[in-house]
Amino acid sequence: MDYNKSFEIFINNMKKQEKVVNYVQIRQHGEVVFDWGRLSQKSRLNTWSVSKSFISVAVGIAIDEGIISLDEKICDSFKEYLPENPVDNLLNLTVRHMLTMTTGVANSLFFDNHPQRYETQDWISYFFSQEFPFKPGERFLYCNFNTYILGCLIEKKSNMDIMEYLRPRLFTPLNILSPDWTRCPKNHIHAANGLYLTIDEFGRFGQMVLDGGVFEGKRIVSKDYLDMATKNQLPKEWDLKYGFQFWINPDGVSYRADGKYGQYIIVLPEKDMVVSVQSLSEGDMFADIWKWIEEI
Repeated sequence: MDYNKSFEIFINNMKKQEKVVNYVQIRQHGEVVFDWGRLSQKSRLNTWSVSKSFISVAVGIAIDEGIISLDEKICDSFKEYLPENPVDNLLNLTVRHMLTMTTGVANSLFFDNHPQRYETQDWISYFFSQEFPFKPGERFLYCNFNTYILGCLIEKKSNMDIMEYLRPRLFTPLNILSPDWTRCPKNHIHAANGLYLTIDEFGRFGQMVLDGGVFEGKRIVSKDYLDMATKNQLPKEWDLKYGFQFWINPDGVSYRADGKYGQYIIVLPEKDMVVSVQSLSEGDMFADIWKWIEEI
């Protein structure tokens, strides 16, 4: 297929909207079939919330190894951080609730470039001091701290810095060498964002997920976990469709890692395709990208 013509229409549309796309890559049937860059060098850029899907896979690896489980209660591993009289909603939080953004926390809390980020020293204590007025699983609220705490949980249960935990299990097998990931004041990775990757590294991660957790013949994470992670885990009557830190696309079959300012790893099983995009633009770009994908 000639991707150039349809891409030219798409990229011209982005320019008309004054949206900046840095890199686009398409992998199909395991091969890179389209590779475009506004910049001559493939640079590592902030993946923003695409990082969350990497933490989802990290959770899957930890589950495969028996370190954690989907239904274990988060508070059991962070007892030293609990308030004096914790409410049942907090005590009943599980890994599953954290993955699906259904923790019942009162608000989304600070993160990335919010001013409170620069004032709060202990982020774990901050999370457990919040109000949890809703029962876990009762409502969806996108909260970066859910992902952050999952990263801290893996560190606690594995007794390893999560970068060291993931290096031989995820990053090195995907040929992501010396990865960069920003950290909180206590030296835990941000987890919810702050992972810096190239467009090639986006593509290899997407290929691994598309192939059921295998990359170049090496098993990274179980297919059973990914099958759950990349399917809707919210009640059918809810408007949103969300898995375990993966968004479900409008067709209800494909899915994506989705980050601020136009970062996407879009996995299309029916086309045996991965579309990766790195951008730097305000506003939602997904509708335009999805329209282009439907045409290729």
